[in-house]
Amino acid sequence: MSKAQLSAFLTEVEADAALRQRVETAANASAVAAIALERGHVFSAATLSRHQRG
Repeated sequence: MSKAQLSAFLTEVEADAALRQRVETAANASAVAAIALERGHVFSAATLSRHQRG
């Protein structure tokens, strides 16, 4: 489920310039996960890190 949540959040990030700016300036993966949670998407910093590594 967290992968689906991450995917949905990343789709929102692509479509929203202000959100993209917040994500790009976030201090770390935990900060990005917190931004996602504000928007109703639940995934861990570890899930995001695994996604970034490929």
